[in-house]
Amino acid sequence: MRRVAGGILAGFVVLLAVTIVIARRSHEGLVERGYYESATGEFAGRVEEARAGFRATLPDRYRAGENRFTALLETGEGPLRDARAILAVMRPSGTGEDREYHLREESPGKYAADILLPRPGQWMLSLTIDAGRFRARRRWTVEALPADGSSSSPVPAGTLRGTAGKQEVTLSVSPFPPRPMRELSFAVELPGYSGDAPLSMELSMREMEMGRNTVLLSRDPSGVYRGTGVIVRCPSGRNDWEAAVTVPGGGKAVFRLDVAD
Repeated sequence: MRRVAGGILAGFVVLLAVTIVIARRSHEGLVERGYYESATGEFAGRVEEARAGFRATLPDRYRAGENRFTALLETGEGPLRDARAILAVMRPSGTGEDREYHLREESPGKYAADILLPRPGQWMLSLTIDAGRFRARRRWTVEALPADGSSSSPVPAGTLRGTAGKQEVTLSVSPFPPRPMRELSFAVELPGYSGDAPLSMELSMREMEMGRNTVLLSRDPSGVYRGTGVIVRCPSGRNDWEAAVTVPGGGKAVFRLDVAD
């Protein structure tokens, strides 16, 4: 009996040693380089903003086409002067319409530029401010109304459109904007799709290993695929997530999700 137990123990030790060696040789760590530095910088930036009494007044109405974007920036000492302000405009369903604008300081603390939102629907905006030792960033989602001035958008808030190959894919997220560590409801529509197999959707962050997060989507009687999931909070403070819907035989449709702070 002792020999059997000794043999089992010896085998376990050998297996453990082999596992450790393989892990050391194959592990590449986080995909993002400087992960600790990135997280430290993000949290330090939030503390610095609060300490400086930073405030940003931003537009709340947008329409498809050209818009005048004006940001009023100030700290506890008054208008923020001589800052470098850059606005990134991004389409959640892809990168083809992404643009970047350098805002000009028109008066103390007032920064502006003419921006283009080519189509109505959801857009993500990211404002980066650099004033020497002080830096700040704001990220949010807006709804561009139709250019004809109608009061309501044909695309409800939280509805994103994309394609998987030739298949049109619509993803709806509720509540919107999504927040970390809260259950979210996802609905996927595939116009003209005749398959009935369940779909899957992966929630991930580009160049950051966040662990596997799969949402299974089941088809309801109306033909809509539904499921629930949770977006975890990134330790670095990043909130730029992606949702990739896999359509059998059609590839993947990737949507950007700007998670609210």
